[in-house]
Amino acid sequence: MNTIPPDPDPVPSPPPSAHQRVLAAFERIAELDRPEIWTTLRAQEDVLVDAKAVDERIRAGEELPLAGSLLAVKEGIDVAGLSTVAACPSSSYLPEMSATAVSRLAAAGAVVLGKTDPEQLAADPLDVASGVAVAVSLGIVDLSLGTDLIGAGRVPAALNGVVGLKPTPGLVPATGISPSTLSCDSVVVFARGLVEAQRAVGLMTGPDSRAWPADVRFGVGEHPRLAMPDDDWLRSLAAPARLALGTAAAALRSSGAVVEPCSLAAFREAGEQRVLAGYDALLLPTLPEHPGVAAVRVPSRPGEQGPSGVTVVTRAFDDQLGLDLAAVLTGEPPSLCSAPGADLVVFGAHLRGQPLNDRLIALGARFASPVRTVERYRMVLLPTEPPQPGVLPAGASGLDGERWRLSPAALSRFAAELPDPFVLGRIELEDGTCPQAVLCEAVAADGAEDLARYESWRGYLRFVSTAGPRDPG
Repeated sequence: MNTIPPDPDPVPSPPPSAHQRVLAAFERIAELDRPEIWTTLRAQEDVLVDAKAVDERIRAGEELPLAGSLLAVKEGIDVAGLSTVAACPSSSYLPEMSATAVSRLAAAGAVVLGKTDPEQLAADPLDVASGVAVAVSLGIVDLSLGTDLIGAGRVPAALNGVVGLKPTPGLVPATGISPSTLSCDSVVVFARGLVEAQRAVGLMTGPDSRAWPADVRFGVGEHPRLAMPDDDWLRSLAAPARLALGTAAAALRSSGAVVEPCSLAAFREAGEQRVLAGYDALLLPTLPEHPGVAAVRVPSRPGEQGPSGVTVVTRAFDDQLGLDLAAVLTGEPPSLCSAPGADLVVFGAHLRGQPLNDRLIALGARFASPVRTVERYRMVLLPTEPPQPGVLPAGASGLDGERWRLSPAALSRFAAELPDPFVLGRIELEDGTCPQAVLCEAVAADGAEDLARYESWRGYLRFVSTAGPRDPG
């Protein structure tokens, strides 16, 4: 019997070129017929020239993380060759250079379509307001840049069902930006997803950005504490806002977070830059921003009474915590903030759930991933309190451990607190990286029980708990 051979696996189509994406965007613009979105829409021919340059860079072998991504820019942010109007038409000017933020996104492969209207609070964005958010929501651009002082990031994002990411003020350089208030106004990225927004923020930071603290926190453990409005305030909110806030609180609690109602007075204190003692972040309905802090606004599903959303607000430089909490709400994989950090691999009592893990948490360390070493290591049982394994680069086993991310200052403190016979040293992992790890001095292995057959500290602990006394053989 003759049979027809199965079709070979289809070859995946290459992603659309920048040239193709620009053509599609202008088709979308014509289809929507929404000229009010734009203060300046670049000529299609000029945009195609930029797109062709991006495609040529890709063909030449450059790696461009934003290759072909389309970008809209709010008035008040300079784009070379396009008039900057800001809030006063009489003082408009024609910049020769783009703002640093725009230049860095373009260097990464983004193509600017034009400039959008500068509406601050976007009272009716479903019709005509705040083009930076509308252009993303309608699928015209992938990213847009705005500024935020009293809600011009959060409100348009909420009402258009997109992500609005406001990093700690100063991380994105202000060169080429005309802020309303130099000390408080900050760049906001609008995108359809959190990962896209944070990628853009990371690309815009550089040596002229506000410096990260040496001891910046990357995490707060598995149970971060958030404050949210109490019932007295919730009763004053519209139904969609209450629903959005309740849904977000439930999702965060399911992930392990502690979310507690807090009085309105406490939120007023947060607005004056006072520390909310005992809390890592605030969970708010879509309300005006608190200047001077970092925030991530994530969308909720629009209800019958219109779209709504919530905002996660953190202290300045707690951007990583904000990203991790927001990722719970969007269902996206976590994104790393651009703060300088170091990786540390642990194998024993510093693992999650083990007796010394709280030392990492106190240093602001963040669990990154499970790891496995190449088959060149040995693990022995050390007579410490609590019991710990000693790992040495002399053996034939692969060992399971955990990778943690922490600030350079925190890593230095961790190393200084390590008791004998533990030391920090490089370790080779299966993924090809060689981060720092908690090892032990070779002399400590003399006469110690070999644990190589367990391949992990947790494996050894499981054996001890089920088998009773250890078999010395």
